[in-house]
Amino acid sequence: MSGMSSRLVVGASVQSLRARQRFSSRGFTLIELLVTLTVAAVLLGIAMPSFSSFVRDSRLTTETDTLLYDMNQARSEAVKLDTTVALCASNDRTTCSGTWTDGWIVLCTANCPPGLGGSPAVLLIAPPITSGNTVTEQSGAVTVNFSSTGQTGANFQFVFCDSRGAGSGRDLEVNSIGEIQASSTPGQNVAGNALGGC
Repeated sequence: MSGMSSRLVVGASVQSLRARQRFSSRGFTLIELLVTLTVAAVLLGIAMPSFSSFVRDSRLTTETDTLLYDMNQARSEAVKLDTTVALCASNDRTTCSGTWTDGWIVLCTANCPPGLGGSPAVLLIAPPITSGNTVTEQSGAVTVNFSSTGQTGANFQFVFCDSRGAGSGRDLEVNSIGEIQASSTPGQNVAGNALGGC
């Protein structure tokens, strides 16, 4: 008799275990799913503005760094070719025309080596910057000339902006001896002062 009761207890335990397994494999309830989706939507709503600002900051930084690189390239070519090399705004990719926002070119203006195909010779082309962004040279210059010594003879300041204004803008400056610097902090010029010009 005691053997039979122990078998009944074991059988009941197996049935109970099977019932729990069926219950635990049912998945989420509708309430759990709605709570999960609500939490995900709130987190996404918080993260999206930060991500959008990050993308816009990255675009301005990339565009500033592109001009910085191209300025250094123009200066290097001027010294290497022992002639004047210009970096200028260009909307047609062949001549100095348009605004800086349209893009720019680097060209050997005169006395170019024969291997470049005559004078003037385009050495580098930069496409327009991102739609909605702007870049302006604060004195209104559309050409920066580097002499064979790498000097410009004048100071230039380029300000990159988007719809957020000067507080998020980036700054690039060239001095008369040809030194080129970009600001490391959005909204500030190279000297660390508040940026204007947007």
